[in-house]
Amino acid sequence: MRIRSISISICCCLLMSLLSAQAQAQALPEDCEEALVTRSPQAQVTLFTSCIETGRLNAAAKATTLKQRAVAYMHLGQHQRAVDDINEAVKLKPGDADNYYLRGVAYRALGQLDRALEDSNRAISLEPNSAAAYANRAFVHKALGNVSQAKSDARRALDQDPRVRVPTF
Repeated sequence: MRIRSISISICCCLLMSLLSAQAQAQALPEDCEEALVTRSPQAQVTLFTSCIETGRLNAAAKATTLKQRAVAYMHLGQHQRAVDDINEAVKLKPGDADNYYLRGVAYRALGQLDRALEDSNRAISLEPNSAAAYANRAFVHKALGNVSQAKSDARRALDQDPRVRVPTF
């Protein structure tokens, strides 16, 4: 259990570092931007929720806002809520690899490894150079006992981005 908690913490740190650049690349409406600079995940959830509830977001902006709220939920350890938000984001932007990567991370935290693997595979199929998706898949393979596949994915993730966190062997 302690190892799982440590893994989840590491995963969340990885997730935030990877998403900080993505969050800025995917512009949010001005009234939602305050949530991005807020340090408290609970405050982020509140602000993103208010932004969503205005009803003024187009589909792409709503999908991005849901994705950002999902990250905040993950920081709070509320992984099922994160999955719920990402499921809605997938309906709005089914071709967004980040949605599948994030949902894969949340599923892994929930111990739903088959779903995590499926979403990591989907993210990689949509974005073959996603270091984060390869890293998540490496963690999933390691948890499933597929050490050679885990090592291969870890190498691939590090080839894409040497800063990405991968499992140790």
